[in-house]
Amino acid sequence: MVTERFRKLPEGKKELIREAAVKEFIRVPFEKASINKIIKAAGISRGSFYTYFEDTYDVLEYLFEDAAQGFQNIWISRAEKHNGDLWDIMEDFLHFSIANITGDFPQLIKNIVDSGSIFSIIHRFFQNNNQKLFFLQEVLYDSIDKADFKDQSIDTFEKLISMIFLELAHCIGWYCHCPWDEEKIKEAFLKELEILQYGIRKH
Repeated sequence: MVTERFRKLPEGKKELIREAAVKEFIRVPFEKASINKIIKAAGISRGSFYTYFEDTYDVLEYLFEDAAQGFQNIWISRAEKHNGDLWDIMEDFLHFSIANITGDFPQLIKNIVDSGSIFSIIHRFFQNNNQKLFFLQEVLYDSIDKADFKDQSIDTFEKLISMIFLELAHCIGWYCHCPWDEEKIKEAFLKELEILQYGIRKH
């Protein structure tokens, strides 16, 4: 688990460690990432590293936390832009995500997602960040216009948003492998949103 000592570091030092970790996770698959290379690139000692993190899983957890905070900020701005319309927000999210997939980002995602430890990584992240993720879920829920939802409970919203983001992740992965399919990807995502919004049955 990421330590309080790390959380109290100046933002500039945390950014150096973040950049060094991202660089290393781009260079090799997650299981082969070298702590020595991370500390060398970040300009910290091995002893300091172990006062901040237990292992590379903790480093990745920090990257996930950082991404979650950025995601929350983007979500709020998109929710305001689209007056809380979930479907417009998600369409905008796909366009935004594709527009910002640059440089080595696809390789970073591939090296993490293709990891044999991906499920234990996700489980560990959710276990260690349960409270923060619940707060994030509430932020998403509160920013949405739910007036035409048949079931407005936060539990149902959680299930719905999980399904949507599963499809979003699939589309982003598709784009990372086949960027020339951009229009097909956008059309497929809109169709998936339509099915989730209106269902498949006639009545």
